[in-house]
Amino acid sequence: MSEENIDGFQRDERLDQRKLSILKAVIDDYIQSFEPVGSRTIAKKYPLGLSSATIRNEMADLEEMGYLCQPHTSAGRIPSNKGYRMYVDHMIELGEIAPEAADTIIGLLESKIVECSTVMKAAAQIISDITQCTAIAVPPSPENLIIKACQLVPVESGRALAVVVTESNVIKNRLIDISSSITPENLISLSAILNEKFAGKPADMISLVIINEIVKESGIDRNVLLPVVDGIIDCIHQFNRREIIKEGTQNLFNFPEFRDVSKVQEALGLLQNNDLLTEIVSESVESSNGLVVKIGAENELSAMNDYSIVTATYSIDGINLGTIGVLGPTRMDYSKVITSLEYVRKLLNNKMTDNTGG
Repeated sequence: MSEENIDGFQRDERLDQRKLSILKAVIDDYIQSFEPVGSRTIAKKYPLGLSSATIRNEMADLEEMGYLCQPHTSAGRIPSNKGYRMYVDHMIELGEIAPEAADTIIGLLESKIVECSTVMKAAAQIISDITQCTAIAVPPSPENLIIKACQLVPVESGRALAVVVTESNVIKNRLIDISSSITPENLISLSAILNEKFAGKPADMISLVIINEIVKESGIDRNVLLPVVDGIIDCIHQFNRREIIKEGTQNLFNFPEFRDVSKVQEALGLLQNNDLLTEIVSESVESSNGLVVKIGAENELSAMNDYSIVTATYSIDGINLGTIGVLGPTRMDYSKVITSLEYVRKLLNNKMTDNTGG
């Protein structure tokens, strides 16, 4: 195959403008109809100025080149993964967010929500509603979560609230029992020591050495202090439990691809496996701070052969805030999905910049 690199992509020189126009028309039509597309349909519905016979010949060439395939029971053709890839990389036309959806998103981000996970959950719900696909939000891995502050707040005699905040404004807290010998002044002093030890460090960086340093510098009896330190460590360990967010899981079953009983069972198994979904989203991102589209067999896991996933990672000044992925069939409306993710990503980045004072 003769190829050349154009604008950073590999382009097949055999795909002239006529073939590209026909390929785009076939994919656009199939995304909307879920029916194999014939040459007559393209000739009637799309102003290409070509006869049905010419289109049929070009479609046969596109099939031979691997961009289209032909179901056994139909004379029409459907896109292959290779065809979808060409479509996403070179032909897709990004649209506009519907005004009512944009107003909802802006309203959300103008609210007083501070915690990143709350914003991501709401954003995933909105994206799911817009795209009618399943949206999956995954927080960053613990090594990418940097602690910004630790705080010990007296609540009542014998009790205090341990609070840990990351640089991406993820907050975890725990109510802890403390010795009556620990005064509010002790808690202030301890908060300062904890901040000195943990601020600026990854959330998974816990060691016995650091704990011993805290005990030594506080001057408080070890047995009295350890329950307090345990409270802080428990907050930090909560970051290690990546709480995947799934919105619109039922949307997947609205696609006719998944009406077959075996496909429903397969999809249910996928949607219920949080570890697998986290792995899918994480592998799709591949440490990219941009938008990634993986189509069918491009995904490393065989369970994803009938699915596409589009992921957008949100970050500010190198701080990973999390990832939202949109999961759907390979026939998903890529234009709507990518437009929605990019729009929300832009607004989320602005929101997070405002929160961090950037």
